[in-house]
Amino acid sequence: MPGPKALSIREWTCTACGTVHDRDHNAALNVQQAAGPAVSACGAPVRPEPVLAQREETGSHGFPTGNRAA
Repeated sequence: MPGPKALSIREWTCTACGTVHDRDHNAALNVQQAAGPAVSACGAPVRPEPVLAQREETGSHGFPTGNRAA
């Protein structure tokens, strides 16, 4: 079995079995397997709808903010 390849080699053919290996395709398969269903949105919205901030979360409500650097 041959050793590690330089990153500049994107594709190679195995001398033992003749299989063509594509580094980018293999990396995509590894990412897909590692992420599992977490990245499979199947057309569903991936981001939640925006929600307006509650009054307690917004701004200073008119309270003095103290000294501010100009």
